[in-house]
Amino acid sequence: MSQIIAYLIAFSITCPIIVTLIVYYILKYIFANRKKAIHKSMEYTAILYLISTILIVHESFDMNWLGNLAIFLLVVFLLFIIIQWKLTNDIRIKRIWQLYLRFIFLTFFIANIVLALLSIYLHLVT
Repeated sequence: MSQIIAYLIAFSITCPIIVTLIVYYILKYIFANRKKAIHKSMEYTAILYLISTILIVHESFDMNWLGNLAIFLLVVFLLFIIIQWKLTNDIRIKRIWQLYLRFIFLTFFIANIVLALLSIYLHLVT
């Protein structure tokens, strides 16, 4: 049983795009609203893309940039808080968290694809 869970976690980190599609179709069935299912699937799988990108960089380029990434993510979160505070004079953490997770998804989705292609190219060249 523990091996099955380990394989599922490894698969979800290795192939987050497939996991995102599975989560999307499940949420589309539950919500019956395409737009809400897209947004929720982005929010739920954002961390998978983050972890996957960290692992790709670590394995392909032998770099550990976890500290710099943590600082970057904290600064971006603070910027989201400041922007919402300036625009509405009210801070709603739930809304900030949703936007932040969507930002993480979009940023690391693109980074994941670019780094995977770059890693494949570098592996074929060398």
